[in-house]
Amino acid sequence: MNSLIRLLLRFVYEKRRYLFYGYDPRQGGGQADAQITVYNRWEEIPRAYRRIAAAAPWRNAMFYRIRRGGARLLCCSPDGTRLEAYGWVQDWRPFRRRFAAVATEGTMLGFYWTAPEARGRGLYGRLLAHSLAVCDRTRPVLIVTSPENKASQRGIEKAGFQPLGEWEARIWFRCFSRMRRISDGLR
Repeated sequence: MNSLIRLLLRFVYEKRRYLFYGYDPRQGGGQADAQITVYNRWEEIPRAYRRIAAAAPWRNAMFYRIRRGGARLLCCSPDGTRLEAYGWVQDWRPFRRRFAAVATEGTMLGFYWTAPEARGRGLYGRLLAHSLAVCDRTRPVLIVTSPENKASQRGIEKAGFQPLGEWEARIWFRCFSRMRRISDGLR
C-alpha cells in the first residue's frame, strides 16, 4: 500500500536534481568507432537489442522518438551478437518544455548504459565520442546526470564536456515544472 501512495504522490509532486554539461561542437567532432552501430529507425534495431535498450515500446518514450526521427540509438557490440553498451542521441525539442532554463535548442545525449560485465573498459567514453561524431555541428550538445552519479560525471568530463550547473526541478502532475539553478557547476 505504501508503494501505491508513494507512486500517487510522485505523480502529483516531485522534486529532482540534475547536473547539466555542455559541449561546443566547434571543439571538434568526436571520433567514429567501427564497433558502434547507429540505428536511425526502430525496424533496424535487432530484436535482442530492443529488449535491452527500448523495452516495452508501448510505454517507452524512446520508441516514439526514434519512430518520429527525433532519436538515434548507438549500440556497441564488439562481436555483433552481444550488446555491451548503448546510448541515445536525441533532438532537444522533447526536453525544451522542462529544461528551457538550461537551453532553448541543441542535441541531448542520453540515456547511456553499459553491461555490468563490460564496465571499466572505456565503452562509455567511446560511445560519447561516437555520439559527438554523429551530432549536428551547428547546435550545442547537452548531457545530464544525477549529482550522485560520480562515474558518469568523470566520463562526461573526460569526453570534453563543460559543467553548466546543477539544477533543481519541481514537477507537478508530471506536466508543469519549474527549474531553479542551484550552482554554476564549477568546482
